[in-house]
Amino acid sequence: MIPLTATEARAVAAIPPVEEALQRELGLARAEVPGRTWFAGFNLPTLDINGLQGANVGALAANVIPTVARATLDLRLVPGNDAARQVAKVVAHLKDRGWLVLDRDPTEAERAEHARILRLEAKSGGTNPQRTAMDLPLAQAVVAAVQPTVAYPVVQLPSLGGTLPLITIEEMLGAKLLTVPVVNADNNQHAENENVQVQFLWDGIETYAALMTLR
Repeated sequence: MIPLTATEARAVAAIPPVEEALQRELGLARAEVPGRTWFAGFNLPTLDINGLQGANVGALAANVIPTVARATLDLRLVPGNDAARQVAKVVAHLKDRGWLVLDRDPTEAERAEHARILRLEAKSGGTNPQRTAMDLPLAQAVVAAVQPTVAYPVVQLPSLGGTLPLITIEEMLGAKLLTVPVVNADNNQHAENENVQVQFLWDGIETYAALMTLR
């Protein structure tokens, strides 16, 4: 992992705090890492459990022992990480914890010999991270263009959570990239009732009109 530069670290530290409001909104007793801001966590790699599946629950629950349990994991990367290398680290960790890791279903002999067995299917084509330096003239020009459209200091983030895929565009076009989000924080991206509030749409039009004046 490549550490944040001094400029990037100052930008993250300058972001107004949102942790208490998020805890209240989400009904959480404490932060995942007390003392670390939410946006500071954006700049760290993560391993997320997106879903678990075993036997049925609720109205479909039954007095049975499931033969298979499944989980879907997601690896979020930051500069300095490589997708294939991160997957290899997960496999090595599982093996170190005593699991027999296979890329196929186990044989009867393997089931009889090993108490901990899992089948791991790594999605091909994982995308590596991308980050554009904040001190580039282009980045500074974008901030200067956007600033007159808002009544507060422009929030600057070294990295966001989306792939888009920025690294692919950068490598193919040889261009530096910046993203300028305009949606409301509770827009439910990739979930039910995904939305953009009309005020944010209008503000976004003004923001991008300002960007069109860049020379």
